[in-house]
Amino acid sequence: MMRAQVFIHAVVTFNFLVIPQAMIASDPVLIAHRGLLMHAPENTLDAFSACLDLRIGFELDIRTTKDGELVIIHDDSVLRTTDGGARSIRDITWAEAQQLDAGRWFDPVFAGTRIPSLEQTLQLIKSRKQGKMIIALNIKQVNPEGEKKLVDLIEKYALFDDCFAFDQSAAMSKWLKQLNPRLRIGQNVNRKSIDTRLKENVLDVFLLTFAPEKSEVDHLRKQGKQILFNFAGPGNARRNPVVWNQVRAAGIDGMLTDYPLECRLVWRRADQDTKK
Repeated sequence: MMRAQVFIHAVVTFNFLVIPQAMIASDPVLIAHRGLLMHAPENTLDAFSACLDLRIGFELDIRTTKDGELVIIHDDSVLRTTDGGARSIRDITWAEAQQLDAGRWFDPVFAGTRIPSLEQTLQLIKSRKQGKMIIALNIKQVNPEGEKKLVDLIEKYALFDDCFAFDQSAAMSKWLKQLNPRLRIGQNVNRKSIDTRLKENVLDVFLLTFAPEKSEVDHLRKQGKQILFNFAGPGNARRNPVVWNQVRAAGIDGMLTDYPLECRLVWRRADQDTKK
């Protein structure tokens, strides 16, 4: 661990010797993948509360129970993240889902943690968010009734400026926009398809799957788009300070990552080094 910290510090120091500070107007908003999934049970109010207290945005996954409740869980099966066995979230009711333990699998100190509903999560965001926030709503499985409920809930808690929906089908994106044009639509976009997506004029949020150059960010910003970098996933390839510094200097609006606290520490230490 000590060797890794020394390596990261050395890389960051080198990179900020060659990246002018004037290029970095403000840090991108860090967006924690499924909440602080390295430090708390993913997709739970505990994970989201920690993000809000630390002024970090987050991504969450939305599915629907048997009786139509919009809930926050990544997998269709409740097996991996609860004690509910190999059952689909679609086959259990909201009341049944509330009986499942969604925390003990991660660590016994989180025993008793429950699967949250979308409304509980939006209530939490509304009451606890501080300053600029980005909430990425990954729509995994929502029926037509749920689509309207999702839009109505975002309107109820006045969170259109903070939230955007992504990963849904093109048809669902179109319908969500018809339900309320204020709901922002996002999508993963690779470098080759940028111009095509711009011509379609459907996306409000470009969730880039590559580390962009400043010229690419400037091009999208001139079109009025929010520019995010999707760097989610575990492993050393996704915790690369060289890439973190590159996208920071490029001026992106936010970055989806499994390692938001590490990244923030890297950026802070780099700034401290430049002041010495």
